[in-house]
Amino acid sequence: MLDGSADRSGKRGAGYSFLPLIPALFMGWSLLAAPAAMAAVRVTALRHFSTEGYTRVVLLLDRESLDFRSGRLKNPPRLFVDIPSGRLRPGFQMPAFDKTSIARKLRVGRPRKNLMRLVIELRRGKIRHKIFTLPNPNRIVIDLREIRIAKRRPGPSQAHSVKRSAPGTARSRPGPGGRSPAGNDRIGRAIFGEMRKNSVPEDKKRRSLKMTARFRAGLGRIVLDPGHGGRDPGASGLYGLVEKKVALEISRRTAEVLRDLLPPGNTVLLTRNRDRFMELADRTSFANRHDADVFVSIHLNSSPFRRTRGAETYLLAEASTPRALELAARESGTTVSRLSDLQKILNDLMLRSKVTESHQLANAVQKSSVVRLRRTYPGLKDLGVKRGPFYVLVGAQMPSILIELAFLTNPEEARRLRKKKYRRALSEGIAKGIASFVGIPVRRASGASPITGRAQP
Repeated sequence: MLDGSADRSGKRGAGYSFLPLIPALFMGWSLLAAPAAMAAVRVTALRHFSTEGYTRVVLLLDRESLDFRSGRLKNPPRLFVDIPSGRLRPGFQMPAFDKTSIARKLRVGRPRKNLMRLVIELRRGKIRHKIFTLPNPNRIVIDLREIRIAKRRPGPSQAHSVKRSAPGTARSRPGPGGRSPAGNDRIGRAIFGEMRKNSVPEDKKRRSLKMTARFRAGLGRIVLDPGHGGRDPGASGLYGLVEKKVALEISRRTAEVLRDLLPPGNTVLLTRNRDRFMELADRTSFANRHDADVFVSIHLNSSPFRRTRGAETYLLAEASTPRALELAARESGTTVSRLSDLQKILNDLMLRSKVTESHQLANAVQKSSVVRLRRTYPGLKDLGVKRGPFYVLVGAQMPSILIELAFLTNPEEARRLRKKKYRRALSEGIAKGIASFVGIPVRRASGASPITGRAQP
């Protein structure tokens, strides 16, 4: 045995035994590893965003945490996240969730000494949730989505739909006083409610088809959103033009053109068909509730500089320019500073949204609008496709865009907007772009309208 005192030749110090050092080495390594193993994971901040039926909560961490655990509890409904060695950063601000949020309250507890439990109390129990981690910065993302049971036949207050009637389909009957239930507008075949009696099997068939096949089968759904309305007039321009009124008329015209463009059975819905106020969150919620394939919010622009003119289209993302951020703040009815939270959370939101499809839709509508307008107005300025944090697009579960058709504050464009011819051209450009995106070819026949295919008078 080599014990460090003598070797086989009887000479001391000739051999060394490492056995006594092994426990010491393990002890040393454990002491070095202990601080890393026991290092606290600090929750530095919490961000949250809500729209009707959807809430996202983001926990920002000072280091990666892969061994957290989560689960659901009942009575009352709540969701928990357990973070080993978790701590709240000194000065951590507890969130205040508003009434639109699925989350009601955040609580912090310690089931065990080295375990922090974050509990999110829920306003309702029928929800789906997803929890995942993202790096740079390290964060835990919690998605809460309300489970809704679709109604077979929405009531009159829920939707205005524009459908191209198939042969033999009855038109809507006039209401009291001989008025159409849809109101006294140019959409002659507008009816309430987009679902037919056989909507349940139709919905199953819809989900089994890709977008182009849906529209060719007459099962497509488009939601047009006339910007602002009611007590929210939007931008004011020259010649007494008001954004909410112009946007509504162009949206109605666009719905009418789409009815003629699309195969029979497809549905076009307006979020509002009269001058009424509507919350931004309710607009995308309307589109989600009706399982729309496309969502287009229609607006008119303004600028303190009267020379500024042109058409531009936006999709949801962090603002691509300072002007895009200012425009998003104005259209969202808030300030640039208050958009900062949305800007911060957008990177997370966009990972789960229809980014590619929205960009394709934006390109199709922008190109179609510019081509159609330049045919009659060669000097039209193409401002292109841009990105911005528009509240009205947040939470949309389908390709969604916001278009700014013209500047109410530009003398030339304001004069044009007073004419039906120009508004009709704008509507045709939007409709043709949407039709192109959903895969419905629009051919220009000889002696026919370039959009509707009908003979010109």
